[in-house]
Amino acid sequence: MVFDVAKAIEKLSEAVKSGFLFAETAKKHQSESAILKDRKQLQKAVNYAEQLILLMYPHFKPKDEKEQKEFENLLEKFLENN
Repeated sequence: MVFDVAKAIEKLSEAVKSGFLFAETAKKHQSESAILKDRKQLQKAVNYAEQLILLMYPHFKPKDEKEQKEFENLLEKFLENN
């Protein structure tokens, strides 16, 4: 009977440990899902921004050459990183 109690306690501790591991794993997967969802949403926003920039670029009238160079530099960096 002493061995049965010890085995029961051991099994109970294994079950509790397993429950905590399950909760930790579920939380980790939930965080990963949220990150992936945010990333997809940000990628959509960047794609729309790129379309807007390319649509408006022909109509852009800079006030001086400095503004023109700055715009072209930023556009180049944007397109390289998208």
